[in-house]
Amino acid sequence: MPAPRRTPAERTLAAASRVDLLRILQRGGSHTVGALAAATGLHENTTREHLARLVADGYAVRAPESRTVRGRPRMLYRIASPDDARSDPIAMGRLEESIAHVALTKVLISGFGRDLGPTRDAARSAGRALTAPGGVLEPSLDVGSDVDDETATAAEQRQLDALEGHLDRLGFDPERDDEALRVDLWRCPFLELARERPDVVCSVHLGLASGVLDTVGGPLTAERLRPFVGREHCVLELRRADGSVPRR
Repeated sequence: MPAPRRTPAERTLAAASRVDLLRILQRGGSHTVGALAAATGLHENTTREHLARLVADGYAVRAPESRTVRGRPRMLYRIASPDDARSDPIAMGRLEESIAHVALTKVLISGFGRDLGPTRDAARSAGRALTAPGGVLEPSLDVGSDVDDETATAAEQRQLDALEGHLDRLGFDPERDDEALRVDLWRCPFLELARERPDVVCSVHLGLASGVLDTVGGPLTAERLRPFVGREHCVLELRRADGSVPRR
């Protein structure tokens, strides 16, 4: 069976140098090619090629420098903002995916190949921190819902909706089974890393799911992540806080 083709976004973000450039742009401000090349150690021509790809795919914006003196203005690069993407839903999706991908990549690489002590616990905590309140990937909550008055069933559905949406934006191609309290993940955006170090990568992803469920609030918690039940198929298993057993 042929390997599934990567999406354009995956191909763009597969290059470590482009991820490094995005990480710098996400810190804010406008940057020249020369400054970005110096920060990453890349040749200016290589930096320019990577930036052109990021601009073409909607992750970055290229604009001339505002000058009050004579001379040709320099071209500056900055991260694409929600205002840039608001009129383009595809660009907005790419922006969200880039932020998520860079944040996850940073966490994964920071623990890859290092002795983390109790590796799974440390990786799960790192993933949870991403989606905890104040984290880079904190899920947006519906402030209009009256959480105090909602039923346990409504709270559970709200958690499942948030978790599914989050996993979908991160590229996991999730499929929910509400009765069995499981989410089938049909794609892994970090497949190569996961095959080499599932203890790190899968634990980060489990922590990420835990953080979403905890931040949204409700009866569900993330129980475990079963990796590679298929070639790229993993299963996220959930449970209720009251210990009730879902139908399998």
